[in-house]
Amino acid sequence: MASQLRRHGFDVTTSQEAGLLSITDEEQMAYAAAEQRAIVTFNVRDFSYLHNQYLAENKEHWGIIFSTQEPISVLFHRLLRLLNSVTAEELKNQVRWLNEFQ
Repeated sequence: MASQLRRHGFDVTTSQEAGLLSITDEEQMAYAAAEQRAIVTFNVRDFSYLHNQYLAENKEHWGIIFSTQEPISVLFHRLLRLLNSVTAEELKNQVRWLNEFQ
């Protein structure tokens, strides 16, 4: 999916490409914040907690995008709709659901 989004002109990476598969959720969040990248995840529980922790500590992140498990084609089209309608600045410190972009 990342390569398809790149073909549409978006700067995306995966945890695997960044060599981050074996790190904690906290480390994933810190990496994404440092790189000014939003996170797309199915892990609502842990990343909701991290979002609230960042807000409580006045730390900034570049957005968390939650999704339910869906076929890859559905996820791709929803991500494309989100990326074409929400700016990075609008996503900053926010939580959004891909289901909003059906």
